[in-house]
Amino acid sequence: MREELKHCPACLGKTISFKHTVRDHSTSKEEFDIWSCKECSHLFTNPRVKEDFVGPYYDNPDYISHTDDATSVFSKVYQTLRGINLNWKYGYVAKYAKGKSLLDYGCGTGQFLEKMVHKGYSVQGVEINRAARTKAAKFGNVFGSIEEVKAPVDSITMWHVLEHVYDLNELLEGFKAKMSDSATLIIAVPNPESHDAGHYGAHWAAWDTPIHVHHFTKKSMKSAVERNGFKLHGVLPMSLDSYYISLISEQYKEEAPTKKIKHWLKGLIQGTISNIKGGKDNKSSLIYIFKKV
Repeated sequence: MREELKHCPACLGKTISFKHTVRDHSTSKEEFDIWSCKECSHLFTNPRVKEDFVGPYYDNPDYISHTDDATSVFSKVYQTLRGINLNWKYGYVAKYAKGKSLLDYGCGTGQFLEKMVHKGYSVQGVEINRAARTKAAKFGNVFGSIEEVKAPVDSITMWHVLEHVYDLNELLEGFKAKMSDSATLIIAVPNPESHDAGHYGAHWAAWDTPIHVHHFTKKSMKSAVERNGFKLHGVLPMSLDSYYISLISEQYKEEAPTKKIKHWLKGLIQGTISNIKGGKDNKSSLIYIFKKV
């Protein structure tokens, strides 16, 4: 069941227009439209699946954030790259955030929580998936909603989560209420302005409709978060995502049921090209550093 939006879900502007159509390659094979906002440049899925009905679209074996599976070649590679990313994520928090109290929103099975506990942080998590939440709970207090989090926290992280959130403004207001003064908000999202997004077009895997309801441009991310009481302090690249997204995009482009050697090779080549052409701040995924004001 879908709902049509008459305004931009980021800035609430009403000057919106159709951009293009993409397909849910991973689960339903249904088509979904991407719309754009003239006022803030935000891209969003419209009409979108109503929030109460989106759950079955996550029932996809390649959706790995809710599992620790490492049985297939792809999942083993993913888990290896995730280990590298965990070290980078810790480095970002250590460099840009003060204090040792952290909330990871959308914590999945808790790998980042585990990493931060080992680094001496006091951690909490929020995860709406019950099975994943149960696994993550062994690393700290993990809740089903932001309202349950114990305040104050010095930093909040969202690693590829905000694009899934239906009510941006409500969540960001909830974050601010739980944060200490001058706390840090770190948000990682796919970048629809990246070179690989342009190269793959409608086959770009990070459209990931319908579970991605938002597709943030740099302008719309800054606008959406700053209007809720934060200030942008920096934008950082996530270079490994270019390879991961390019691999899946190659498979989608050929509508292949499984990943083949040629998809891995082409994904490696295109991921490298995307990283080179993307420069420092236009990679396949970006990390935004915000401070509470």
